[in-house]
Amino acid sequence: MNDSVTMAVCCTGVQVRIGRKAVLHDITFGIEPGQIAGLLGPNGAGKSTLLSLISGIAPVETGKIEIFGQEAGEKTLTQTAYLPDRGKLPSWLRVGEWLAFAQKLYPDWDVDRARYLREALNVQLDAKISSLSRGEEARLQLMTCLSRSVPLVLLDEPFVGVDLTSRERIAETVVREMADGSRTFLIATHDIREMDQMFDRIVLIDKGSIVSVDDTDALRSRGMSVETRYREVFT
Repeated sequence: MNDSVTMAVCCTGVQVRIGRKAVLHDITFGIEPGQIAGLLGPNGAGKSTLLSLISGIAPVETGKIEIFGQEAGEKTLTQTAYLPDRGKLPSWLRVGEWLAFAQKLYPDWDVDRARYLREALNVQLDAKISSLSRGEEARLQLMTCLSRSVPLVLLDEPFVGVDLTSRERIAETVVREMADGSRTFLIATHDIREMDQMFDRIVLIDKGSIVSVDDTDALRSRGMSVETRYREVFT
């Protein structure tokens, strides 16, 4: 990690308790601008809680999270696009109606990028959201997230319940979006099959604590893949 670079995400000593239970313990790591980073760990590891803090929608109780040098919170909401796990779109709308609403909702909406993503992800405008399969809705949610012109994209378990074809299509689209390195991605998942070759950095988390932070080039120079490292830590 380059200390002279302002980190896209910088977490320092972050701790969270829900009631008497400690959910996150002394979370400290950084992600450089333009990286694709994986927040990897089993279910219940604390990934979703941490992403909600980084997104700025939940307050940090102890410690600090900075987004491009600014403390995470209301002021950094315009710098992040957040796809939460189990997020729901308004089921009573048709896809085209939702996208027209999203364009008005987000001042940073990129019409040209939205058009490209709609074709790349095979999003059908006439379909009613309530009739979409889990994979179709996941692609629509990803399109909504990526159509915003923001420097940081947070994806929480984008592959859960999604069929193989949709997983591959989502992964391929993320890679194309990152081709110029203009945006930073932090992707929380426990399913790394489609993302193994895409990550620049991985943050391994278990039971609310950071287990390891690895640069993937260093792993590969040792003959290890992301999947091999994941299995080494969690098996």
